Amino acid sequence: YVNVVKCIKWWRKEKYPNVKHPKSYPLEHFIGDCCPDGIESVAEGITLTLEKIVSTYPQKPFLADRGVPEHDVFARLSDEDYEAFYDAACEAAVIARKAYDAETTQESVKFWRQLLGNKFPEPPEKKDTIFTERTKESSDIPRGRFA
Repeated sequence: YVNVVKCIKWWRKEKYPNVKHPKSYPLEHFIGDCCPDGIESVAEGITLTLEKIVSTYPQKPFLADRGVPEHDVFARLSDEDYEAFYDAACEAAVIARKAYDAETTQESVKFWRQLLGNKFPEPPEKKDTIFTERTKESSDIPRGRFA
């Protein structure tokens, strides 16, 4: 969960630096409400969280503060800022789904880099063969302890 929060905050900061809000705790709180339990990877968490934002919150929600439920965590967030964030989340959800469902590592990395920026690692070099062809017999393996 923590890494999902870090990645989505990175995405917002990297791709939309001029969007003033949501950021910091309000964004973390929102991600916490949208990220499902039981995720098995950061990629799955990012994808499902963005898709939940898109499918469930087309309008700015009231996010009750955990300590003081009558306070709205999104109170400082204007409707215009939320709309800009929501539009960005819609685009990001599509890219994240493509990255998550990609058939190859190269294709997946291409989409993650599109979503998260060029600091996301390059894909590993694609190799033409999966194994090294055997050209001679292995030499005898010496007996004894190895460690």
